[in-house]
Amino acid sequence: MVNAGDDFAPVSIDAALNSLKIQGIAFHGPFRAKNVAFVVEGYILLESELVDLLAQNKLNRNGIQEFALRIGVMKARQSR
Repeated sequence: MVNAGDDFAPVSIDAALNSLKIQGIAFHGPFRAKNVAFVVEGYILLESELVDLLAQNKLNRNGIQEFALRIGVMKARQSR
């Protein structure tokens, strides 16, 4: 397996989404507007943020939650 932070392997959104699938982390998207966004574990994150988390080897439940709390992302409301 290629290290996501390896300088020789560029990180793509496809790799980030595949990582989420492998870990069993729920996500929806892409939602296209001005930027491409995904709902991941209830948080709305940009495509670039997912790729950055993967490149830092932090694309997991804890890394997503820490990132969201650090930048002040609020959880998306779940429809009932």
